[in-house]
Amino acid sequence: MKLKNTLSIKLVLLLIFVNGCQKFNNENQLVSIKNEISPKTENVDLKNYITVLYVSSNIEIGNGTKKNPYNSIHKAIDEAIEKTAILVAKSDTIKNTIVLKENVHLFGGFNPETWERDLERYSTIITSENEQRLIVAKDSSQVDGFIIINGKNRGNGTAIFCNGTSPIISNNIFENNITLKPSIWAPKFWHETANDGGAVYGCNGASPEIRGNLFVNNKTENGRGAAIAFNGNCNPLIINNVFLNNIAGLDDTMRSSDGGAVSLFNWCKGTIKRNIFLGNKARSNNDAGALFVALWSSPKIEDNYFIDNEAGDDAGALFVGGQEHRYDSPLDQYPPKDKFFVSIKNNIFIGNKNPSKNSGAMRFTMESRGEFIENIVAQNNGIYFQRSETNISNNIILDNMLVIETKKGLGKTTIKDNIIWADFTHSQTEADFINNRIYNFSENKMNQSIAPSFIDDGIELQVLSSYYLKKQNYSELIINNNQKNQLGGLTNRIVRSINKWSLIKSFRNNVIQIWGDFSNVTNIQILPTYTLNEK
Repeated sequence: MKLKNTLSIKLVLLLIFVNGCQKFNNENQLVSIKNEISPKTENVDLKNYITVLYVSSNIEIGNGTKKNPYNSIHKAIDEAIEKTAILVAKSDTIKNTIVLKENVHLFGGFNPETWERDLERYSTIITSENEQRLIVAKDSSQVDGFIIINGKNRGNGTAIFCNGTSPIISNNIFENNITLKPSIWAPKFWHETANDGGAVYGCNGASPEIRGNLFVNNKTENGRGAAIAFNGNCNPLIINNVFLNNIAGLDDTMRSSDGGAVSLFNWCKGTIKRNIFLGNKARSNNDAGALFVALWSSPKIEDNYFIDNEAGDDAGALFVGGQEHRYDSPLDQYPPKDKFFVSIKNNIFIGNKNPSKNSGAMRFTMESRGEFIENIVAQNNGIYFQRSETNISNNIILDNMLVIETKKGLGKTTIKDNIIWADFTHSQTEADFINNRIYNFSENKMNQSIAPSFIDDGIELQVLSSYYLKKQNYSELIINNNQKNQLGGLTNRIVRSINKWSLIKSFRNNVIQIWGDFSNVTNIQILPTYTLNEK
């Protein structure tokens, strides 16, 4: 059967990514850390810069050299010229917003004596006691290796603001930053724009590269995207980041806080690739616990993990909408395919939820057009395609699925080469069904109802001890030496303990690192990979 062979090949490729790289040392101990998704210490090649400035000391007078560094980031930026690297070995509670210059790169995580770099050992914090934005980024600038924490701002983008600029934002920890609601806020309609981007915000064509960061516990009182928000023709690259426990809409009764972690709105494009979305929430009656895509935005969403995210209304993990919610003016004309097409490929959706239990994984709606290909959808409370034009192909979907409704101008949806093994509803829309295996479905003779068989590779592990490293935002679990011999590559495998979900950050010897607080657990379940056991 064509479906079986196609899915087997594609899932092998997917699960290479899921399981990470495996290597054994001389003691036959598994090392599975090569594909960790987290901030990393990267070497800074100073040969790429015309000028190198240093920041560490508390003396009033310095000249920015290694022996006599400046005492503040502001002073170093004031003196920086084009193609300058600023190496920072001092935490800073700023009084005024840091405004970068073009082609000036800011690097944290250095030892002030030796200028050795190690982000975990030599933490460099940027924060403020004032209610203000922390950093404004410029074109070709870079912010790398900082802990940017506890910022408060009554406006967009508390930690880093990108107005039409394209910086690199890499290997940082953004923690507990918040956008406060507008001081005057009495909108007439739902879904008006408030203060977006609890940590990072981009607008007016901003196209930054955001890679290797940890976004944890960032919030909006009233605004989209508690970690990251983009609005207006932006084209970001968001890659290899962890989004953990971010919350949008702490004080929102008007549904202006979609996207618990990330929001792309108003004709944005971009690539969202190899990220972990874990435990994020859109509160009140807002959509998209993890990722919100709306108003003709057309990102590529590939190779991500969406785990245990929750929405107050629709789409526990991912919401995709074409039209915006509009109450006082006509809707837009439907744009052509080359202007509007959302690609969702090779992602894993597990454990996501919404109150009505119809779109825990995703809602794809409001005249959306795109493709949903080679994804795994399991243990969510539903996936929902509505009023859309979609190619749904080569997926494993083990949750209840809706494909309903259409609208004038939309093309036909194609449902091809999938395993859909749960309750399936198709209503009020035409669709081509080709070569699927669908549970209890007899609408089309080109489909079968043959139950899939998966490899039994789920694992139950007893935990000898566990403790939470609050600063690092992960837990370390000690398992029995006898158990480790039965384990393969574990990096980025999905785990559950009672009602807690997470992913494995790394596994070395008999120590498993897991994102979030798993202290005091006595056993964990490593979920199966949903690999087909068929020839």
